[in-house]
Amino acid sequence: MIVRLRAAALAALLVSVPLGAAAAAAPSVTHADGVAIITQPDAVAPLVDVTLVVRAGLDRQSMAQNGIAALTAQSILRTPVDGMPAEDAIAAAGGKIRFAVDPTDVRFSIEALPSDAKTVLGIARKALASPSFTPESVSQARAALESRFAARQQVALQVGLEMLNFSSAPTANTGLPEYGIPASLAQLDPAHVAAFYAKYYRRGGAVVSAVGPSDAFGGDELTLLAQSLPAGTTAPVTVKVAKLEGTSRQLVAHRDVPSPWLIAQYPAPTIDSKDFGAMLVLAAFMQRTLADIANVPGVVNPTLASGAVGTLYQYDRMQPSLTLYVNGGVGDPNRAFSTALSVASILAQTRLKGSIDQFKAIAAGDFTDAASSVQARAWLAVVFEQNGASPDYIGRTLQAIHATTAADLQRVAQRYFGNPTIALVLPRARS
Repeated sequence: MIVRLRAAALAALLVSVPLGAAAAAAPSVTHADGVAIITQPDAVAPLVDVTLVVRAGLDRQSMAQNGIAALTAQSILRTPVDGMPAEDAIAAAGGKIRFAVDPTDVRFSIEALPSDAKTVLGIARKALASPSFTPESVSQARAALESRFAARQQVALQVGLEMLNFSSAPTANTGLPEYGIPASLAQLDPAHVAAFYAKYYRRGGAVVSAVGPSDAFGGDELTLLAQSLPAGTTAPVTVKVAKLEGTSRQLVAHRDVPSPWLIAQYPAPTIDSKDFGAMLVLAAFMQRTLADIANVPGVVNPTLASGAVGTLYQYDRMQPSLTLYVNGGVGDPNRAFSTALSVASILAQTRLKGSIDQFKAIAAGDFTDAASSVQARAWLAVVFEQNGASPDYIGRTLQAIHATTAADLQRVAQRYFGNPTIALVLPRARS
């Protein structure tokens, strides 16, 4: 409980801030030439993060080109700038650049010390504006993605989430693995990558989100980053999901993991829903309950405990979901597996008695703790802005949690906690 008590204390401090003060500190948004630019000036932030979001995610790739979105992004990072790959040049200048592929977007997170930010952003602009899709750079990018894919296959929770996200995706391509799979990546060559970049790396619908001292990205730095892409808009590739036959909602995979995992997923509200705050509180309640069910020993450190059982509210996805997970290697797996799924249905049937303030504090603390890094702050502002909400994610979320009542919890549990889709990740049989 060390992590959760710290988070609760942080929440208490933030809740005590007057709403007017929170509103004054809200991120600001401007729109120009089809691009939304979000700024969160923070004079005391030790780092600057500038996140560029481009409409070139999973929904822009066909099923036959699984992994092309990630391969294009990684190839941009391998583009030579000043005699070395862009990601290496950025590292040499004191920064870091990473990317993630989402169902609708690819996002580049560029991080640096304030004194190095302009130099680092300049390198990123060069790579984005004039990428080099040579056989060498694409080959290096493919190898990097294959390595990431192999690493993910060793993480049971990640394997389960990928299966569940695919089963709930509104279109088949948006549920594909973020980095593709080796078999599909092997079919993609520099011409495919160049064509994907030319078609989908456009300025329309892009977002630039920056956090840090304003003088580090002042002037035209953010506008210039957006203008590294040509003007224009793009449309997604629609790929329908074939209707599954049968009534089973259970997915099974075998991996080289030491113990079985149960991962159950329920639909969840979007951030602009009146149910958002209540679902955050329910996630906190379920987290505590699952830990009790699994008999997580008190000597287990907080990091291991939180990785063994818990909840994950993915409100930043196209189809938001609440996922419950239990590692059968901690405590009694039979008891944990059989009881975990009943907790959600019990919540829908029974009104909570007593105060829920503790779980509200935990929910607020978890959210603010997760939003403490400059990278997370930049991304959360994008998520809220893209969903049509004010990018004042801290103020809006704390207010939603604070307004949650016990009746709200039961109503939201009744609405969303029906029959979950279940993923079981089991150890491979050993000969």
